[in-house]
This record gives sequence, C-alpha cells and structure tokens, in this order.
Amino acid sequence: MTDPSTVLTGQLRPVERCSECGASFVCGYVAGLPECWCASQPLLPARRILPDQHCLCPACLQKRQAHVQAPD
Repeated sequence: MTDPSTVLTGQLRPVERCSECGASFVCGYVAGLPECWCASQPLLPARRILPDQHCLCPACLQKRQAHVQAPD
C-alpha cells in the first residue's frame, strides 16, 4: 500500500481525470491509499451531484461546494 504522505509531497502521478474540467489529479483510492483527499471535504447535497459524473478535481469540487449555499 502507498504511504499517504506521497500525495502531499507530489510523489504520486495523477491517476484520474476530473469529470467537469478534465484536469488530472490524484485519487487516493485509485492510487491504493486507505483514504482520498476528498474524504476530508464537506459532503455535497444530493442536488449538487450530477448523474453520470465521476470524481471532481480539488478545484472543481471547491467550486461546487462554494455554490452549495446558492439558490437553485
């Protein structure tokens, strides 16, 4: 199993592509870590999760979280 500190030091290569912008990023689960960086982020309400969309990169997840308070 991979040491989680390798994500923080940039030693892992990106293994996922963002469903929204296409950027490459490291998914801890795909990389074999016991947890992904996104697990420490606030959960999105169901209305903010899009059907057929996979993981988001940190920037897109942050943008989506920022819009949680925005009216529909």
